[in-house]
Amino acid sequence: MLRQSAVLAVALLLAAPAVAAELPPEVIRCASVARDADRLACYDSAIAAASAEVRAIAEQRARESARIAAEEKAAAEAAAKAKAEQAAAERARRKKEDFGAEAIASRGDAVRAANAAEEIQEIEAGVAEVLTNRAGLGVFVLDNGQMWRQADTQSLPNIRTGDRVQVTRALLGGYNIVFVKQKRRVLVRRMR
Repeated sequence: MLRQSAVLAVALLLAAPAVAAELPPEVIRCASVARDADRLACYDSAIAAASAEVRAIAEQRARESARIAAEEKAAAEAAAKAKAEQAAAERARRKKEDFGAEAIASRGDAVRAANAAEEIQEIEAGVAEVLTNRAGLGVFVLDNGQMWRQADTQSLPNIRTGDRVQVTRALLGGYNIVFVKQKRRVLVRRMR
């Protein structure tokens, strides 16, 4: 077994000069190119010049590379579009969440809340809970997590859990809660 391997190695060494002599000079020149990508391009060009079959294979490879590049570009554009849509949806969600929050925001958040609140004129939600504070004024917990306290002394209509409300801007920077079913409007201030 060892003897057969040695014989094969000697045969390959003896044949190497003959194979090198049959190679076109362009292929031999490519061996001296330092950068891998440039050397590969040199070999591709030299071999394609020597054979029509190799040229056809190179053209097919170029078409396949272009198709893959187009698919990758389309996937990257789709991902960028999805990311932009997600960011827009998050901004819209935040605007609704911040509606009316300028009254309860900390000093640092007040500017963000005021800017977001200026863009939205009203929100719509359901009543999750109706409470009464010590002064006998209504406190409304909405299904979006916001809590609004009655800011005037009007008598409240009969409000039930699940009733739909709209919170809208009032004059002079205040807010009204409109009880849709009862068709009543009450001045409110956001607590949470």
